Amino acid sequence: MALSHELYLSALALALTLPDTCGKAEYPDEDHNGVRYRNWCSQYVITDRCDSPYGYDMPYLNEEIIYSLRNSLLHQSTPNVEKSTIRESRCKIDKFELVATKENSANGDLSMVSYGKDMCIVHRELQVHISHLCYILCTAAENYYRNNKGKFDFIKYSIVTRE
Repeated sequence: MALSHELYLSALALALTLPDTCGKAEYPDEDHNGVRYRNWCSQYVITDRCDSPYGYDMPYLNEEIIYSLRNSLLHQSTPNVEKSTIRESRCKIDKFELVATKENSANGDLSMVSYGKDMCIVHRELQVHISHLCYILCTAAENYYRNNKGKFDFIKYSIVTRE
């Protein structure tokens, strides 16, 4: 709904919270939210991306990038990725861009690498379509919930509306 109203950052913020909830359901004994989040994304969202046709030098959307984006957007209101938080060397990107388009793009992300002397990498870039990232996060969470409803018994709340 948020995407259809061109509320791109709202849609992205909401989608980026889904692995928090699903990670708590999947790994209830893990105390560290970041470990739960990245493990759940690795297992259910980014299952085959590093072996995709990008090649060995190209950055790709991995669980560390998604988690870094989540932290930056939800804690600092900045939709960016902190290079210093990424452990996988090929995903240490120098430039990160989100793409907001009205069309539902089949393109998920675009990676670019610049080579310097002796074919050493001097710059890495990654563009991610917001609609695609929202789609893969929401689809993974929906599928996970359908197959694991019993694991969500930790969610207990009450909302009272007053006029």
